[in-house]
Amino acid sequence: MKKVCLHGVKVVDVHAHPYEGGEREDPASFLRKLSLSVIPDMFTNVDGLNKHEPYPGSNMWVQILLRKMAKYLECQEDLTSIVEARNEKAKDFSAYTQELFKDVNLQGLIMDFGYPTPPLERKKYEEMSGTRVWEIRRIEQVMTDLRSKRLQYEGFIEAYRNELQQSLSREEVVGLKTIIAYRSGLEVAEVNQTEAAQQYEQFLDDDRAVAKAFRDYCFHIAMEECTKADKFMHIHTGIGDGEVVLPKASPSFLLDTLRQEKYKDTKVHLVHGGYPWVEEAAFIVSILPNVYLDISLQNPFTGHGVERIISQVLELAPFDKVMYGSDAFTVPEMNWMGIKLFVQCFERVLNDWVEKDYMSHEKATYIGEMVLYRNFEKAYGVTL
Repeated sequence: MKKVCLHGVKVVDVHAHPYEGGEREDPASFLRKLSLSVIPDMFTNVDGLNKHEPYPGSNMWVQILLRKMAKYLECQEDLTSIVEARNEKAKDFSAYTQELFKDVNLQGLIMDFGYPTPPLERKKYEEMSGTRVWEIRRIEQVMTDLRSKRLQYEGFIEAYRNELQQSLSREEVVGLKTIIAYRSGLEVAEVNQTEAAQQYEQFLDDDRAVAKAFRDYCFHIAMEECTKADKFMHIHTGIGDGEVVLPKASPSFLLDTLRQEKYKDTKVHLVHGGYPWVEEAAFIVSILPNVYLDISLQNPFTGHGVERIISQVLELAPFDKVMYGSDAFTVPEMNWMGIKLFVQCFERVLNDWVEKDYMSHEKATYIGEMVLYRNFEKAYGVTL
């Protein structure tokens, strides 16, 4: 039976972050950059291990990446050898990044420039990576920038709305993004102007204050402006780093808001597909025509779990509502390995469907292309 092969298919990564790179890494610093941990001492000592002992604090994602890197770099599969080999290649960081991206046919990225701070420039990353880049403007960054002006509440709301409108008017900006899941959670309430105005003072005192009514109002304004501009609202859902409000991070908390009549035409992109609540996210995109999800963060950071997650998401989510992503945020190896791992796992899922006679080889191949780039082109109105 002919096997589905997605190797060489062009890819758009619909959720990632920029980085500058160029630093010479040591084993501990490289492991630190591969981790979602925000604990600085997570990787401090990688010496004195037995030959086959995994590095302290590492997991399957790190194991798979190191094994694939050793093969790609043609070096020994130990951390010191791998880091030395990549440091040699990364002396010309732009050339190394472009080599990795070409190896997996990465042709475009949607990037959140709200991390790291201060923000990097889109054009510089585009030139460094040799890849087309679109931007989503993070609303919390806009809020924090305006906070420094110490405006009166009414002045803040007006300036905030104007800034969102100006961002959305730029061709390279394909939408807005919120990380409200990190601040007050996804259980967004209806607008309460009185409470929002009262809680504005909390925000002025601390830009990370919960200030729920105030943040909910800013969320609704962003949804309104995306609706007017016919651009996407990206919403962080599910886990992230250690600061996320985990009990209120499931996308199920968004359902009442997303199915309101005023948002029936709003394009929404559920970032990270709600992981680990992927069934909830899949259900939401199956019933709301303008809501999409990506498989990022869980890819590649769950390692071998990516295969299970792809299958799980596509139990219910329509084929044309799911997109590929990585959430890469520190080094180009994340972008590279994200595609390598995803393609390998997706091929296994698709071939299993063909072997079970659920679909033809040709249809399975087309579905693979849909998730890797076709759905992005159709949803975002872009032709690569």
